[in-house]
Amino acid sequence: MTGGFDRLLTATEFERFDAELKSLDGSTQPAVPAGRLPEKGRQPHTVTQHQERIWLAQQQDPDKVLRHAQTYRLGGTPDIARLARAVDAMVEALPELAMRYRFSDEGELVKFLSHGPDGTLEFIKAENQQGAVSLVLSAQKAHWDSEAEPPFKVLLIFGGQEVILSLLMHRILEEVCSPEDVLRSLAAAYDSKVIAAPAPHQVKHFEPDFPGLAPVTWLRRGEGLADTAVFDFNGTPGLLPTGDRLARRFGTLLEPVLNHTQVYSSSDHATLLARVGIRFAQFLCKLGGHERIEAIFPARQTGSLTDHCGGFARSDSFAVSIGRDMAPEEGEWQVLSHLNAVSRSEKHDNNAMAADLPKVWIQRLADPKTIVPTDTLAFDRIPLPTYEARTDFELAVGFDTEGSTILELVTGQRIRRHAGSLVLDLFSEYLRNPEGLSITTGKQLLQGESACVSDAPFHTRQGTSLDVTAIQAAILQEFRDALAVADLTPDDDFFDFGGHSLVATRIIGRLLHDHGIEVRFNDLFGNPTAAGLARHATLVDGASESAGNHNVEIRNGKASDAATPLAFAQMSLWKIYSALGYREIFNLPFALDFLDPVDETVFEAAFGDLMKRHAALRTLYFETEEGDVLQKVVPVEELVTYKWFWTSTESAGADRNAEAIYCFDLAKELPVRLRFLTDPKTGRQVLSFLFHHLALDEWSVNLMMDELVEAYRARSLGVAPEWPDEPAPFHEFARKQVQSGVNARHLAFWTDMLGDAPRELVLFTNDPKLPDEPATDDCSVAGGWVEMRLESDVSEGLYAIAKENSASLFNVVYGAISAALQALGGLSDLVIGTSAAGRTDPDYFDTIGYFTTVVAHRVRFGDDPTVGTLIGNIKDMINGSMPFTDIPIDLVEDALGMTPGMDHLFDVFIQIHAQNKLNGNLPAPDGGTIAFRQVDPDKHESHLGLQFEVMEEVIDGNRAIRVLMSYQARRYSPTQVDAIRASVMSMFTQFSRGDASNMNISQLARS
Repeated sequence: MTGGFDRLLTATEFERFDAELKSLDGSTQPAVPAGRLPEKGRQPHTVTQHQERIWLAQQQDPDKVLRHAQTYRLGGTPDIARLARAVDAMVEALPELAMRYRFSDEGELVKFLSHGPDGTLEFIKAENQQGAVSLVLSAQKAHWDSEAEPPFKVLLIFGGQEVILSLLMHRILEEVCSPEDVLRSLAAAYDSKVIAAPAPHQVKHFEPDFPGLAPVTWLRRGEGLADTAVFDFNGTPGLLPTGDRLARRFGTLLEPVLNHTQVYSSSDHATLLARVGIRFAQFLCKLGGHERIEAIFPARQTGSLTDHCGGFARSDSFAVSIGRDMAPEEGEWQVLSHLNAVSRSEKHDNNAMAADLPKVWIQRLADPKTIVPTDTLAFDRIPLPTYEARTDFELAVGFDTEGSTILELVTGQRIRRHAGSLVLDLFSEYLRNPEGLSITTGKQLLQGESACVSDAPFHTRQGTSLDVTAIQAAILQEFRDALAVADLTPDDDFFDFGGHSLVATRIIGRLLHDHGIEVRFNDLFGNPTAAGLARHATLVDGASESAGNHNVEIRNGKASDAATPLAFAQMSLWKIYSALGYREIFNLPFALDFLDPVDETVFEAAFGDLMKRHAALRTLYFETEEGDVLQKVVPVEELVTYKWFWTSTESAGADRNAEAIYCFDLAKELPVRLRFLTDPKTGRQVLSFLFHHLALDEWSVNLMMDELVEAYRARSLGVAPEWPDEPAPFHEFARKQVQSGVNARHLAFWTDMLGDAPRELVLFTNDPKLPDEPATDDCSVAGGWVEMRLESDVSEGLYAIAKENSASLFNVVYGAISAALQALGGLSDLVIGTSAAGRTDPDYFDTIGYFTTVVAHRVRFGDDPTVGTLIGNIKDMINGSMPFTDIPIDLVEDALGMTPGMDHLFDVFIQIHAQNKLNGNLPAPDGGTIAFRQVDPDKHESHLGLQFEVMEEVIDGNRAIRVLMSYQARRYSPTQVDAIRASVMSMFTQFSRGDASNMNISQLARS
């Protein structure tokens, strides 16, 4: 029994509870059978094959919920002390409930009884029933530590004037006892009766494969049909999680719709089950546009509680194939034949399920009183949503005491949040008037003119007139999700709330992939509100089929045991990395200065969660004897054999700058090194956050920081983080890309643009070639880099001109830097390199990995354009090239016959670091925050002639822009560097003027 009740009960309640426990003597304790399993000194026991399979499945996927939860309101005034002793007696009689699982010294999985408290009973206090439901769901989805926790737990929840009992059972118990067995045993112990040993259960190995139904098209409600009262058992939004993957439950009470007597015999329940179940299957068949659907029924109608899942329920069921146009009576006869055979103890055909048919599960809604014959405890079942994986639709059917039909529908995790209430409402009408409810398939709908609301994405034929309101709603939701602004309105500007090109890439991909809505980058930049963009959208047919990868292995997030080749972008890095002797050139030496104390142990656990979630963070890279470069994911269970984290205590004497230039041995070491240090000046904790670039890009860094905050929040509370879904692993992207090969049309786009572009940048034509000048004490020109911090009014002016020209900040900064270089060198043509996200497949938007490609664009200055024209041209050039950014620059250079490692298409590189999330806060356990700020790494000479890194930062709500310019000292003298810096800063100032858009570039240069 769990201790610490004083934290859960008031002082008065605790005194009463303690007194009642002490008042019990041996004569009042429940009897237990003499033949129960002995403890035998608590030595290990052998596990069954099924238990080993379930245990392994849980270890492989710790986030998978395999606990079943059933919750009851206890009627009357239950004796809590007596109930607590009953739980102890039941666990003593059924020791499997308290077993732990671990590997023995011989390497075998064994189960054993704990020497300490068995941990099967917990007392909790809640404000009300909804609070109790929330507590049960939290307990259900919590990770199971099989070596420290039992697979069974009883929660006794005191909520206001109610006592709520919740039973949590892990699927590892399926063979030895069922929820019915536990409930009967608990009632027997409470009544001081003998606890009967449950009979072993034969369990099928069943895992829902979620074949699902085709996208359902919803039609308008028919005229003149009354509303059905549909009750949502999923709790209030303030108490139940809204973003978690819950299977949701809905219920309704109908007036009598079937002819049956008021004597509730098993035959009445069987008839009800058959008639309603067959009609529900036909209803879904028509609603989803199927020719046939398979309905799964329970083989036995007595002795079973409602709402099982997995092996608890699927072990004794049969399937009936239902045609959309078949007579319902035919299906009823098949169901009743099966049930009658079982009732006569005849062998029934426990037929296999068809793999090619959508499925619906039908269950009998049972009254606990029929399962647990006791007068001392009254169990009133509380319907719950659940975290257990469920199929799309499960319908339970039963009677109430007044003879009305009860319907209870569970919708699986893949079904939209509120779809269940609509499905149940429509089906209720269908039962009352099958001919009066018009149901049309999605295919027929496209050929008609009926207005509709669709559960499917907005797919239609190219050029079909659009429902602008519906499209606006989809765009607005994607804006809100991407910008994390829940109250964004249709008229709010995307860029005013932190939008930039990377976020735009994500939104455009999501709209096409998830909704079949196609928008262009220029449409979004020119119409940056949901209302404006909706008017420029195009619906495309079959978008989701073409955009997604639909790869089962990816969806499961399983790392392949086989090594895979590098993606194109990775291979571009590797060529340079190997040519320069595998040095630290592609280190990403981030550093975080923690302004508040951070728990290093919690941080390690939180980042460990990310490494398990994202395969790229636990990948090795190596060359074969044949010269191929491959990557191989380290299995999660092998992570403990790699060292990647050091506490500040372990790091005594270590130097952050030395850590930043650490040379990874990528064939043997993970591409991640996290080392906490103590700053000798401030005494604060500083994290050396070192990554190899092969493992992640900038998109990944921001994604990683978002998830790290959530993981730290969870780990600081002592639980594992809950993720809404699993990201597709990066190595699968690499494998698919290499298998597909280089897209010749995409490659031609770049060679056509850059084939005759100038190969050399000359800015100072009148200066003689000078030897490098020695470094000075002036930090502005020493060390190969300079920093330019923009004044607040200049930064805001750049944001304003971006908005005025429907452009991004990057377009404006790119234009200002190119104009500054043009003014210095009198250029007519300039090639500038930049990085592109490289994520053209939305399936990988939530994946950490290196997708970024380096591309080159060509800026032609022509006849002295205005600032507005220059910004517009740059915007069109960059946005127009987005679909072709899967081609890295080295493949373009190869195609143009340039010498690898010697010739380059560009000598200037511009990159923006937008909305950098390396400045932020971690949540503290006390509700406060732990602030951290990025520490700039030491700068080194550029590997190009000139490189500009634009840092767009938002700290405590204040946005700022600074630019880091690195250069090759052998190419530019300190005097020339000063001239470049002065020209760039001057052009930033000129661009920020309110009238700059209409001014010619030459005017700004003269100013």
